[in-house]
Amino acid sequence: MNHSYKLQSRLSTFLPLLHIINRAPHFPPSSHLIVRHFITLRLTTPSTPKHYIDQKHTQSTMTFHGSSTVSGGIPWDELIKFAEEKKAEEAKTGHPAQLNKQQIAAISQLIELVHEIEVEDFWVSDLNQYCQQNKIPTPQFTQETFNQQVYGMPFPRSRVFCNLPSENTKFPQEGRGCEAGQQVPTFKKVQKAKNFAAMHALKYLRKEEPAPRGSKRAPSGSQESPAHARIKTEEDSSDGGVSMATPLRSGDHSVPTSTPLASATTQGPTVRERVAGLGERMGFGIPEYYIELDNEKEDTWKGRPIFRHDGRIPENMGVVEGVVGRQQAEILVAEKVLEWLEKEEKNRGDQYSNLMNSTS
Repeated sequence: MNHSYKLQSRLSTFLPLLHIINRAPHFPPSSHLIVRHFITLRLTTPSTPKHYIDQKHTQSTMTFHGSSTVSGGIPWDELIKFAEEKKAEEAKTGHPAQLNKQQIAAISQLIELVHEIEVEDFWVSDLNQYCQQNKIPTPQFTQETFNQQVYGMPFPRSRVFCNLPSENTKFPQEGRGCEAGQQVPTFKKVQKAKNFAAMHALKYLRKEEPAPRGSKRAPSGSQESPAHARIKTEEDSSDGGVSMATPLRSGDHSVPTSTPLASATTQGPTVRERVAGLGERMGFGIPEYYIELDNEKEDTWKGRPIFRHDGRIPENMGVVEGVVGRQQAEILVAEKVLEWLEKEEKNRGDQYSNLMNSTS
């Protein structure tokens, strides 16, 4: 068997995988590059697994090597093996593992190589509203955008400062957004950096004391009641003082939250847990629930989910209005999200099965 025929035979082994990553939506786009890189490595190295040819019927039996959770799925064990080899290399040498630019670029599509602080997207509007209500001069924002070298590769990053003319100071600053000797945090998106700066400026204006150094937010799985969560500001100066549950202010009725539902219903926490698991597995992330007062006199509320990766989510998915009681509104949002995720998972499974049947 000549080299050309061997390579052609190897390639035929991976054709179904190429079809899957190109056409099946259940693989997020960010995973395509590293899977393609994996196939390239397997085709161009001597360790490429042999496929088995049924000589009697002169037809290739396409098979995937390495354990997979489903028949014909991605051989995740091979990726795990690659990571373990690199970890072992670092443990042995005491230095970062050697990766070429193609590998670094592929990995950066799957995970963030630069740690990024989580921050909500309402701080700029809250700061502007506070300044208007208290007749404070409008804050000014200055932006810095640059390439940060990570493993020898340039990654675009931004940092933003919020200048308060009335106070002749700017944020973030030492003790509010960064520690002594540390650089001001950077972000992939300018808007996120802007909200981070606005958050610390607003907390300063409200005279909220920064959290003691080293204090940590309560874990997201905490079983505190929502009522307690609404009057407790969870801060962490070591990672930017992100507030996931903010106290209600006079005239402020919107409450973004990532805390669990109260135990007034046994269904609530179960629904939230199922949503979190499905959302992560399907590449959307774990949602937060944004609940707003709809009609104060009637105590009706409206709400919607907020996903970190929402590019493929219908705009009105999970939206509820006119629900009596804030907690009930949050429960209904979670139930609607779960219903949509389960349908989406089934649709993807059907598409995957049809695709595999068409390539068999």
